[in-house]
Amino acid sequence: MVCSKKGLLVASVAAGLSMLSSVHAQGTSGVYLVEYAQGQLSPSVLSSLKVIGRNGNNYIAQGHLSAQQVAGLEQTAGVVLEQDYGLSLSNNSLDYLRNSSQSLETLNNSELEPYWLRATGINNLPVALNEIPVCIIDSGVDSEHPDLPNNINGYHSVYSGFWNQDALSHGTHMAGIIAAQGNGIGVKGALSEGVARLQVHKLIRTAHGKNSSITGGSLIEAIEVCANAGAKVINMSLSGDQYSPMTMSVIDRLTYDRGVIFVAAAGNHGSQIKKWSGVHDDTLHYPASYHNVLSVGALDTNGAVASFSPANQEIDLVAPGSKIISTANRSHYAVQRVTIQQGAMAEESLTYTQIDLGVHSQSMQAALPQQCVYTLSTADAQQQITTHALSYDTRVALNNAENSCKSAGGEVMIVNYPHSTVGLVRGLDHYTEFPTLLVHQMPNVSDFSNVTIKLDSYHSNYVVGAGTSQATAIISGGIARLWSQNPQWSRTQIINAIKETSYDLGTTGQDNVYGHGLPNFAKALEYLHAGKTPACPQDWYQNKPYSGGEQVTYNGIIYTAHYWNKNLSPAESPAMWQAEGECDTSNSSHSTPTDGGYSILDFSGLEEEEVSYSCKGLSLMCSGGR
Repeated sequence: MVCSKKGLLVASVAAGLSMLSSVHAQGTSGVYLVEYAQGQLSPSVLSSLKVIGRNGNNYIAQGHLSAQQVAGLEQTAGVVLEQDYGLSLSNNSLDYLRNSSQSLETLNNSELEPYWLRATGINNLPVALNEIPVCIIDSGVDSEHPDLPNNINGYHSVYSGFWNQDALSHGTHMAGIIAAQGNGIGVKGALSEGVARLQVHKLIRTAHGKNSSITGGSLIEAIEVCANAGAKVINMSLSGDQYSPMTMSVIDRLTYDRGVIFVAAAGNHGSQIKKWSGVHDDTLHYPASYHNVLSVGALDTNGAVASFSPANQEIDLVAPGSKIISTANRSHYAVQRVTIQQGAMAEESLTYTQIDLGVHSQSMQAALPQQCVYTLSTADAQQQITTHALSYDTRVALNNAENSCKSAGGEVMIVNYPHSTVGLVRGLDHYTEFPTLLVHQMPNVSDFSNVTIKLDSYHSNYVVGAGTSQATAIISGGIARLWSQNPQWSRTQIINAIKETSYDLGTTGQDNVYGHGLPNFAKALEYLHAGKTPACPQDWYQNKPYSGGEQVTYNGIIYTAHYWNKNLSPAESPAMWQAEGECDTSNSSHSTPTDGGYSILDFSGLEEEEVSYSCKGLSLMCSGGR
């Protein structure tokens, strides 16, 4: 591993500490993460917190704190405060697809072996022999999908609801990539044959409605629940740009105490222009860029880095991330286009955000009674923008308006707001299963007696995805199938084997665009069976405990530990470490593209066909140039 991921990601830590200092200086109320030891906090503060994780003997908790509580905790020795942060599920990573000659509906009666199984060598691995539980931290999973395995379990939460109800198909898409079964229909996943066990931790209830945000505290809690349920691989197809020492400490502890392999999306914020210019310094996204997480970038169908895939020093691996066909939530309808017509006037397209779950948002053409249009006040809209919440009175008013709409025979609810004075409202703190749209610029309507609204929706058992989310799930599934051949292999052995046998794309050796390259899981299995070890031990890492006799690489030098130690660098602690000589990187065993890979791929009709992506299914913001 390159030196940029050694230690505590110094640059990122500095940025994180700078951010924390500014938060503390403000002493503002809000949702915080608090790390503390038993007996350090008063009962009044403890009553505001919920324990979500551990860091050694310390507790990590999440809760809403007053400005006075924050100020008091800042003065308490040994207590660490961190303002809670947000993440997203790699926006726009699902595209609802209508093919010109072949429909995804054919997958209801036939089965596709996706191209990425061949590109990664997963198809050449033996069937999954032993159970390696994979935890999917995402939007939920349609657990009854006929193409998914029976062995799926999950975790319910008050915030996000039932794990087997997918808020927007993203989690179901990841589940299919990892474990869609070889059963004659749909697609094959990495664990299509043999043993497959999935765990699901749902983080959001809706796409743009109530409880649609992902917080760092929720991620920490999900990681802890996954590990305690026995997960050996944790898939996190989500990302955010805020560094969190507490999240990293939880990941580090579970890496070394439980041997968990964490895999995360590098993000979809890459720039093709920067890549063409040779500038590879895209913003680090987390959790992918933490030391003990595999950061995964994406390739297009030609085997080149995808335009949206970021390039930075923390990219570990790349995998196919374009035209990835997988399972979808069968109850989910993505609204693709909305038009309104007043009498004999021409139709007008509306710019909108879909708020409801999409469960009942089938294509429709219906009258729009005046009772079905609700206008937020300027204060409501401003509050939604700044705090992502609405007042209790406003939420009651929305429920009443919905009931009035139904009584008037309406089939869809429109919520609008004074766009010109407050800016863009991106979501709504409102939960409903009635078709509800947040319209960003409602046309003037003088007479609702002759107004018609038309919704075009798309619905399928399968959807096409593009993003580092999909690439991440491919890596997670490949790791689980590889590891299933011998569960006694350690986390380190598995990761070393994958990196040592990857197709070395881009410049020679690890680089900021492709990392170690495209994994060849079949070659990684050969490497493990041969009992090979890397030419150089892993880089020393500050937050990892080392046993006597264990070796590391530090600044190009191999060191052997004399005794158990942690946080003692080899160069500065000669009593704990013995220098053995320079690290030899001359006999790297990386595969090269001449071994095969994309050069020999033949795509199925569904995958090679030029397609039109008409709706961004993840964001549910379609039409009107949004």
